Amino acid sequence: GGSLEAPEVEYDGPVIDVPQGSQLDLDEETVQGVLAACRQEIGTMFGYQAENRGVGITGGVDFVDLDGPTVVLHLKGRFWHQRPTVLQRVGSYLTARIPEIVDVVVEDEWELTDEANDLAI
Repeated sequence: GGSLEAPEVEYDGPVIDVPQGSQLDLDEETVQGVLAACRQEIGTMFGYQAENRGVGITGGVDFVDLDGPTVVLHLKGRFWHQRPTVLQRVGSYLTARIPEIVDVVVEDEWELTDEANDLAI
């Protein structure tokens, strides 16, 4: 398990680490920055840390699009938690800091299935 690759992150901008209740504006750069902080803060859900990959967790979350007030994400890799739970936790993290967000969804509903998780590496 220790040789599993960390999920790639295509965002290399600033991490926006602010407390819950912050009133950040809704734009792509802000969502990306807060998502970067989320990856660190609730890091036990993801495969970004070597110790998590050591037990087979390779899951990652990517920003896909901003569709009006809806954030579209992509879940990839294998998670310990059920995928809908991962999406809910990430969504809660984002909306607690960017209150204009109305919904956080995945690009493809299949990403929320146990099958997607079981087939992941």
